[in-house]
Amino acid sequence: MTATNTDAAYPRPARAWSVVLILFATAVLAYTDRQVLSLLVDPVRADLRISDTQMSLLLGTAFAVIYGIAGIPLGLLADRRSRRNLIAAGVAIWSVGTLMCAVAPSFGWLFAARIVVGLGEAVLSPAAISMISDYFEPRRRGLAVGVYFTGIAIGIGGAILIGGGVLDLVRGGLFVGTPLAGWAPWRLVFVAIGIPSVLWTLVLLTVREPERRNDSIVAETGPTERSLRSLMTGIAPVYLVVAVASMVDNAVGAWAPSLLIRQFGQDPAAVGVQLGVLLMIGYGGGMLAGGALADRFAAWRGPRGKIELCGLAVLATLPAAMLINSGSAQGVLVAVPIYFALSAVVTASGLSAILDATPNRRRGQAMAVSFFLNVAIGAGLGPTLVALAGTHVFGEAAGLGPAISLTVVASYVLAALALLPAIRARRA
Repeated sequence: MTATNTDAAYPRPARAWSVVLILFATAVLAYTDRQVLSLLVDPVRADLRISDTQMSLLLGTAFAVIYGIAGIPLGLLADRRSRRNLIAAGVAIWSVGTLMCAVAPSFGWLFAARIVVGLGEAVLSPAAISMISDYFEPRRRGLAVGVYFTGIAIGIGGAILIGGGVLDLVRGGLFVGTPLAGWAPWRLVFVAIGIPSVLWTLVLLTVREPERRNDSIVAETGPTERSLRSLMTGIAPVYLVVAVASMVDNAVGAWAPSLLIRQFGQDPAAVGVQLGVLLMIGYGGGMLAGGALADRFAAWRGPRGKIELCGLAVLATLPAAMLINSGSAQGVLVAVPIYFALSAVVTASGLSAILDATPNRRRGQAMAVSFFLNVAIGAGLGPTLVALAGTHVFGEAAGLGPAISLTVVASYVLAALALLPAIRARRA
């Protein structure tokens, strides 16, 4: 285990930001591999003869299973071993899983392939954020974390954009005369995004592992019982709110393309391009703004500043949620990127607050716990909640709009209530 160092100077900004950009690109690849299935729901359902409920399990639960088994142990490992090497190994594993998706003959095979993708991705963000915390001093960390999460945002939007672009190229005869010409278009999408991920491992090996250091508000030697209790009261609700944001992100991201395709008759390839670009702008811009605002709120409001920003962003999502059920394709295309921009502020400010309150030797574990909750609650429940609301609350004839809006509003109202004790604790 590498010892922490409180005295060593932080790396030069140019070097630190170059590492953030590489991790940013890695996040783009990860979330592209993970989210592209949301654009391919209907062709996969038809080809493999599976239901919406089974599809929701592929979109979410397959990730929750592996995160529950491997996420926290991998976070502990990130606190003790080379984070760069762990990330490179994870990229290789999820690339194999993505290529397995391309050849899946059944629901069971595709579920197993998605688990392999989840296993590789389980180590990425805990290890990456832990590395970033050792490259940047606390007053600049919020922006650096926000830039990294912008990669995730671009991956979510890019998955739809890339998928839509590939579908369009396949329809134009891109693979005519090749051994892949007879493959279903959705299978070719997985091939097209899996191969670049394999090659990216070579780039990751050029990154230098940073020296570990401690700069949290909690002493590295261990907090007192009273301070630990106060810390948990102030931070535990933030974990929950970030997980709720992930849950709703997964719900909206999984079903918004289908809403546009089914209810408004939009072309899947056109949806991929339009919604993909809007999500990259909205979610990516929200992450950058959230990181920068988190640093400013902390300077302005002190220790509670980042949590207060998180709460304000939670409340601001509610009008956007109602607009998703506006009854027009234009309304959906406006509401979805606005929602993701505000959700990104929730995530960036919340995770930055968690990092500030965590000793170095526990940051990998802290991020692993957060991402376990994000996936167990978020990916595991989000897409399924929309499917259940559509079937049992509104009925299938009502379409997906009411079910998506209800999921967003109910979830964020609960998140706002959960965050009140955290704000009070940090004020005290």
